[in-house]
Amino acid sequence: MKTIYVGLIMLMFTTIGFAQDGNGSRRGYDREKMEAARIAFLTNRLELDSETAKVFWPIFTEYEKEKGVLFKKYNAQKRALYSDRTKALSDENADKMLDIYLGQKQASLDLEKKYLNRFKEVLTHKQVWMVIRFDSDFRRSIMQRIGRERRQRGKEEKQNTDGN
Repeated sequence: MKTIYVGLIMLMFTTIGFAQDGNGSRRGYDREKMEAARIAFLTNRLELDSETAKVFWPIFTEYEKEKGVLFKKYNAQKRALYSDRTKALSDENADKMLDIYLGQKQASLDLEKKYLNRFKEVLTHKQVWMVIRFDSDFRRSIMQRIGRERRQRGKEEKQNTDGN
């Protein structure tokens, strides 16, 4: 089973990537492929069997949606106070921004506590810890991959320039 997950994650990472035009510049990325890679990455990391996965993924999806709602809510509040993007933020608005910041941190903490308890009902404590580490580990692996691809492109471009 683990071999299947490893194969799946390798397939996802080879198909992810940023869309490129003929000049090699980024035009964007495919969200569906990125999401599939995230799922494969976490499934592989947690070594989920099919029964556990059936219970875990709906909870995790709900958690991700609630995090997104919180992010949008607090960012909208911050934008309303700081819409002109200048350094001319009044002390009053700066104080409100601090309140919003602390409110967002507290709401995120409360949400994380809620879902960590739900995850513990389905996963081992070790697996729950891996869920916590997941986002930063996944981002790091993507950034490393992008860095390797850029270095490789740079080498290829240099070879092409030197060869001409």
